[in-house]
Amino acid sequence: MEFRNITSSEPHFLDKDTQEVMGLYQPVFMEYSILAEYNALRDQSKILQDIYVMPSAKDPLHWFGLIFLRSGYYAGAVFRFHIFIGKTFPQVDIPNIVFAPPIFHPKVDPISGYMETRSSFGKWQVGVHHIWHLLLYIKKSLLVIENRDAVNQVAADLFTHDLPEFQARITECITECKDHLNDSNQFSTDAHYLRFSPYNPNIHGTFRKAVIANAKSSNSATAGNKSLSWVKPGSLQPCSSQD
Repeated sequence: MEFRNITSSEPHFLDKDTQEVMGLYQPVFMEYSILAEYNALRDQSKILQDIYVMPSAKDPLHWFGLIFLRSGYYAGAVFRFHIFIGKTFPQVDIPNIVFAPPIFHPKVDPISGYMETRSSFGKWQVGVHHIWHLLLYIKKSLLVIENRDAVNQVAADLFTHDLPEFQARITECITECKDHLNDSNQFSTDAHYLRFSPYNPNIHGTFRKAVIANAKSSNSATAGNKSLSWVKPGSLQPCSSQD
């Protein structure tokens, strides 16, 4: 899973004058860059499906994240993560990804929750690498396990030598993360913190009915659009069917 050799149509060479201007107006440029990064997520909504992020209301350089896994070893999981961006963005090193609580994965430190990214990104390149690449990296890493440059050697060894135990540890991890999904922490008072609320029929019921009705309507339309054939089963002669 490599993000080192990404090509981009965006100019990313900065001459001396441009660098001086960026230095003078760094806070403004940084704010604009963060906004542009967040807006760019909309263009990648299909490949980033089931990932949700929101910059902190208190600090735009700190993003809250949630990922839902529907397949693979981590199917059924809901994981919280944070992205911490350097103060001189985009002239920074790779933003840090931290899972909270730490998840059981070869690329995630079991104590800090820090996710290893250097092996796939190398050096962060302005105009080439974007925050959405980090989100895609998270998703791909959870769907396709790689144990090179592991920061959790136990997970890497189990994946290589004892797959049933590896899966068992993942199941424990998924359960633990769900149990602590709504725990209070130092960030949970942030207005933009991603929260879950209990099901309330007065609030969610109408939306639920609309989703179900839409699904039934789509299924009916699919059934009504059943393909027709003018060839009789078992025959290769055109127009042989009498139906």
